[in-house]
Amino acid sequence: MPNNILRFWREGADDPVGTLFEIAPIMMHSIDSKGILLNVSEFWSEKLGYEREEMIGRHSTDFLTAESKERANAVVLPQFFKTGRVFNVDYDFVRKSGEVLPVLMSAIAEYTKDGEFLRSLAVMFDNTENKRLTTEMHHNMRMEALGQLVAGVAHDFNNLLTVIKGNTEFLRQDPDDPNRAEYLRDTHRSAERGAALTQMLLSYGQKSRLQPKRTNLNDTLREMDHMLRRVLPSKIEMSIVEGTDLWGVDLDERQLETALMNIINNAHDAMPMGGKLTIETCNVRISEEYITSREEHILPGRYVMLAISDTGDGIEESIRSRIFEPYFTTKEFGKGAGLGLSMVFGYVKQSGGTIRVYSEQGFGTSFKLYFPATSLSSKSAKMPEIAPVKVPDPQSEVLIVEDEPDVRRVLVRQIEAAGYSVSQAASGDEAYTLLTTGYCPRLLVTDIVMPGALQGTELAERARDLIPNLQVILVSGRPQEAAIHASGMRKTDVLILKPIDAPTLLAEITKAMAV
Repeated sequence: MPNNILRFWREGADDPVGTLFEIAPIMMHSIDSKGILLNVSEFWSEKLGYEREEMIGRHSTDFLTAESKERANAVVLPQFFKTGRVFNVDYDFVRKSGEVLPVLMSAIAEYTKDGEFLRSLAVMFDNTENKRLTTEMHHNMRMEALGQLVAGVAHDFNNLLTVIKGNTEFLRQDPDDPNRAEYLRDTHRSAERGAALTQMLLSYGQKSRLQPKRTNLNDTLREMDHMLRRVLPSKIEMSIVEGTDLWGVDLDERQLETALMNIINNAHDAMPMGGKLTIETCNVRISEEYITSREEHILPGRYVMLAISDTGDGIEESIRSRIFEPYFTTKEFGKGAGLGLSMVFGYVKQSGGTIRVYSEQGFGTSFKLYFPATSLSSKSAKMPEIAPVKVPDPQSEVLIVEDEPDVRRVLVRQIEAAGYSVSQAASGDEAYTLLTTGYCPRLLVTDIVMPGALQGTELAERARDLIPNLQVILVSGRPQEAAIHASGMRKTDVLILKPIDAPTLLAEITKAMAV
């Protein structure tokens, strides 16, 4: 860089522009090779509420917020001293009054004839209004997305409730209606769809309860191969390319299969005249440079990539950034809820990975899912087999604690139908009072969050003080409840998420009784 490139700002009596720092209405300063302020414009010092003499001689980062200072020292200054220039760096300065001043800063350096850093000139622009507008825009976008989500959920659940209410009304009017089996089947199917919808929403919000196990993606694809080819029409040619010596990953296989099917269904719709679908796995290493350049919120390291590519219509660039939004869909009304890809996004993120989409109109789309590698072994780890359990003892006492009367009634019916003796309570306080009278159940099935002083995990702890060998099953409508109250859970405790189906509940009760 020429030595005189920044000559205009040098001070000196013989320099006609030497007073630039005193008279120019510009926020600017200069620093030396150690980051010390050599000069500060009058306008800049006034903007921060200081005298020029109070700033000159101090380190340039002394006037930054803690977060901006950390970024400056770790990233910006090393890059600046190496390259000699930075442009539009977003900094937050702190005024003498304590107020924060957001700025955009650009700087350029001057070097000696020997190429050594001499000094620099930095110019700042007030970024307050731009930040305010950006924050307002992001807020409006979030509110729009939230409104779209609420409207979509309401629409889907109202449809499900219409089926459930209509069929139960038929049964109330005539319990012996010859079509009662059909009414019950449709009601049960709507309830299952409601549960699936809830799971999709939790996956989007990264709050679903995953059950990961050591998995090899090649094995998963081999197991799904027949099913995938069965759902795809013959005019779509599918091929699976397995990576060699694939690393292991810890994933919820059931959710992975659902995510894969959602992407493949989209690929199918994108190839109405046929085409090629390629599923590929491979080991990759993600570097810090990759993460920084793409603003990924993941850790650098080893990942296993699962890519699903099609030769379909591709995704328009104008909507590419919205494809993971819940209820955003380009399909005709009634042919897609717009939750599939949002579920995929939430699942991948909750699994510690990331997802990238590459698409070109007329040439196809590729979804690349990256999952953290947990093992160098390419062999899948098998889950331990569960030993056969004993036949239920009709005298085995179960205490149900649930504050919602309708839910409690259903649980009691399900457990009694399996041959167990059941007592019930509407709160943790009521249940504990019952236990102090000498009542001694074998198993406690309790909701986690209830009215009253005693919550589920606290009730379990106090109940075990009275009954040391008491088995506990905790029930929750929200996965994060378990995390909030995890301090009261033991390793032997079981957590079941609502909505609860009878087979799952009874299987866990039978195992608990067999301990």
